[in-house]
Amino acid sequence: MKRTVLSFVFLCLAAIGIAFGQSNAKSDVKDAKVAKKVCPFNITGMWKSDSVTETSRLLFSYSPEGHVTLFEHSPTALPQDFEVITAVNYSLDKPTAPKGIEFTSARGTEFFPPGVTWWKIIEYSNDSFTTLDPVSGEKTRWVREQTHRYFLTLAARSGPLPHGGPAFAMWTVLDGRTTEIKALGIQLVKDEAGKVAPVFGPIPAELYNQIIEENEKEKKSNKEEIVVARFELTEAEYKKTHDLYQTWDKYVETEKLPNADPYRNGMEFLKEAVEGLNQCGEKIKLHRLTQRERDEIISKHKPPQQPLEYIRMTRKQNDELHVTDAMFPWVWRPTIQLPGQ
Repeated sequence: MKRTVLSFVFLCLAAIGIAFGQSNAKSDVKDAKVAKKVCPFNITGMWKSDSVTETSRLLFSYSPEGHVTLFEHSPTALPQDFEVITAVNYSLDKPTAPKGIEFTSARGTEFFPPGVTWWKIIEYSNDSFTTLDPVSGEKTRWVREQTHRYFLTLAARSGPLPHGGPAFAMWTVLDGRTTEIKALGIQLVKDEAGKVAPVFGPIPAELYNQIIEENEKEKKSNKEEIVVARFELTEAEYKKTHDLYQTWDKYVETEKLPNADPYRNGMEFLKEAVEGLNQCGEKIKLHRLTQRERDEIISKHKPPQQPLEYIRMTRKQNDELHVTDAMFPWVWRPTIQLPGQ
């Protein structure tokens, strides 16, 4: 009975998309609400002002720790190699919905006088914001520059029951020089007695590389099936979902996972990672199921198959967002263009 209840909960999450043909009127109302939803502002990153020219090439890079560094643009260098001009402290009156930004310089710089300088923030979006200097009356529009690219990959490989195969979420960060990868999920390991059992925890590079490579080559061996769903993230989406990764990684490290069952941990983790992409509206399609649909799915799939089915359904409902291996920017290099270039 306990296994049946768990299956009911997990597979409710696994089969998204079956209730796609719901009322158009309800869908229109939902879409209108999504369109009006405002993303939390995130100033972290590098920004270029509309006053940047060939002779004035300053770029502002805001850190999460409250420092803003001014860089001079160089067309032949990566952003991390730009020359540092100066750095001061900054703070937003309300980080996720600011009305002003305050700069503090103890001794003063060429660009900021000693003490406090305050700019009003007139408007903002995820990729731009506009400031007003009350002293000079000058308005400046700032545009976010892409110095990194972020991807979330969900991957699973089927395997023989009763255990099934590995399933995980993987974060990939590109900066034009290095590729950073972190993965967390379910894998099969042997205990001291040589018995195979599912374990939730960090996924080794050897395993996730093997699955991604096999998927790229469209290989199938021993009737195993590989399902991959890869989405490109904004910087805000990356931060949101990466915070989730760190939380679950801490659970593993401190042996305080929410559930004893690794498949239940896996399903909750994958579900939270996908839902983290919808903080600013419905980027990933998620649909609720009727009781009858849930019961049908429960009768079809065992708990070890649930992560794979969840990823399969996520990919099916969001195939237009999936980044294929052919489309993945393996040799991407950030470029910042200035006016006239």
